[in-house]
Amino acid sequence: MAKFTNEEKEKIYHSLLEQGRQLFSTHGLKKTSIGDLTKAVGIAQGSYYLFFQSKEELYFAVLEQEEETIRTYLVEKYFSTGVFSKEQFREFLRESFAIMEENPFIQQLHQDGLLETLFRKLPTDKLEQHFADDSAFLLPFIEKAQAKGMLIQTEPETIVSLIRSIVLLSLQKEKIGVDHYEETIELLIELVTNGLMNK
Repeated sequence: MAKFTNEEKEKIYHSLLEQGRQLFSTHGLKKTSIGDLTKAVGIAQGSYYLFFQSKEELYFAVLEQEEETIRTYLVEKYFSTGVFSKEQFREFLRESFAIMEENPFIQQLHQDGLLETLFRKLPTDKLEQHFADDSAFLLPFIEKAQAKGMLIQTEPETIVSLIRSIVLLSLQKEKIGVDHYEETIELLIELVTNGLMNK
């Protein structure tokens, strides 16, 4: 197995993430092999295991990177000013829905039982940390808005869970019914915004 310098390892790691994102987005997890990944990056198959234990682990790393990019974008756009209004919260929910609907990587994650596959193949602590990170990014803004009297006084974690639940409905378009989906989501956003926000 090839010996890599720390600099080479760093470069290969980022290349695996980049090529993984492209291949997974195009072909999906099942149809992408470790051979496809190593060929795209230019390393031997055996060297792959210096970086990831399975292709599911790489997929998860790409997913975390993707979600971190989305979180950073949403925080900067909607929460960085310290101003927190009903309209702002409404737009935050709308854009969160749009991202979930338009991002092929996230859409793919919730199709064909892929999420269940990841749950089976990945260590529990890795998944728990992922969900903790998911909650942690919104908590400070919710707590700040509650301190200013803008949001109702209920457990901040419950509000995060509610927001996550609402946004995940974007993956149930067919089950909700395509004909009434847009109006349903818009009404839901309106009801949740008015229910959570005091100002």
